[in-house]
Amino acid sequence: MPALPDPSPRQEFIAGSREVAPSLVGTIPFGLVVGVASAAAGLTPFEGVALSVLAFSGIAQLVAMQLIAAGSPLLITLAASFIVSLRLLMYSAALAPHLAHLSPRWRWLIAYLMTDQSFAMTVRRYGEPGERRHKHWFFMGASVTLYWTWQLAVVAGVLAGAGVPSSWSLDFVVVLTFIALLVPVVRTRADFAAAIVAATMALATAGLPYRLSLVVGSIAGIVVGLVLDRRHWRRA
Repeated sequence: MPALPDPSPRQEFIAGSREVAPSLVGTIPFGLVVGVASAAAGLTPFEGVALSVLAFSGIAQLVAMQLIAAGSPLLITLAASFIVSLRLLMYSAALAPHLAHLSPRWRWLIAYLMTDQSFAMTVRRYGEPGERRHKHWFFMGASVTLYWTWQLAVVAGVLAGAGVPSSWSLDFVVVLTFIALLVPVVRTRADFAAAIVAATMALATAGLPYRLSLVVGSIAGIVVGLVLDRRHWRRA
């Protein structure tokens, strides 16, 4: 069979943008909620948007909002955001062999734009037969589309949240958002155990200053999840 033509950067970019389009149905409301949550946490509109641009991670943004609102030191806020973003290290390791030929500037840009959705779609694309010199443009198409959709949704949420009277007390938005994020990802016994341990430790250490209970709970949950997951694979 003749070899398939190598797609151009433009073709790969468009393919990535189209691939990520269906997931935007969930991205837009999530971004709106995160924007509103920033106002509930006491951030100004500028701070809420700046945090979104710098972090580009819904979960990390929510954690940072809570710690900033509690007056936590910068080091603790950064540490907590790093902990909940550890999964991105695994994503990067999985994509590294496919991106080793790119320049450092390209790899830094890809690292900044890395998300759960773009990673999943890019890995699937890279697994398809055929050699593609411009396959990193598929990642860019998916990531850039997701990035701008997310940022616009957050801006809309920030503006909406800033217009809500403080007497409405929007603090519950953050709690509901965390619950909505948690339920779909708890699929295995290890996930369930990690969630239970994290919640238990967070409640047990709720009296710690600067909301360090979030950090303690996150670390405990990650450790338990990793241990149980490793035991599962050894038995398998």
